Amino acid sequence: SFMLLTLSTTVWAASGSKGDTSFGVMGGFVNSEQTHLNTLRVRANQRAGGIAASDLDKAYEFGPFIQWRAGMLGFQLRPSYFMQEEGSGAYEYSTTGYTVEAHFKLYPLENQNVKLFFETGVAYGSQKTSIKEDTFTAKAEGSNLGYLIGLGVEILHGSHAVILEGGWRYLPIERNIFTSSSGTPAAD
Repeated sequence: SFMLLTLSTTVWAASGSKGDTSFGVMGGFVNSEQTHLNTLRVRANQRAGGIAASDLDKAYEFGPFIQWRAGMLGFQLRPSYFMQEEGSGAYEYSTTGYTVEAHFKLYPLENQNVKLFFETGVAYGSQKTSIKEDTFTAKAEGSNLGYLIGLGVEILHGSHAVILEGGWRYLPIERNIFTSSSGTPAAD
């Protein structure tokens, strides 16, 4: 599971009697535990006696979005790129990828300066993983569908807005398929 905290900036590009359209960029932190990679890191640490790699549990995520709004309802299309990397030298673990999310929003409370929203949606994610342990390297990739829920506020300042959002995204990519490897893996 992911906890996505984003800070976005928005420029309102068009508005009219049929609704509003906005464009923006978002950036945030994703709490995501990479259990299998972390197990490999722990085993490598026990073998090598103190490698410089921490658990992979926080990723950076950023990307653009476009949003349409009519009355109390909104729809946001949000592609994003995420990455996390730990280690250096002989032991490196990383994962990168992208998501494409469709957010359906409800704005129950708002005034001229602040807009509260609740959201739900669906997400598609694709992930690539890279492992380097001494002379062994491996690469894998996978993808899956997921869903999300959250809430947030839009703080308005003229034709701009800052969006503070917190949510929960369930997007498990549990079946990574090895695409390449070289070297000899450790016996454990």
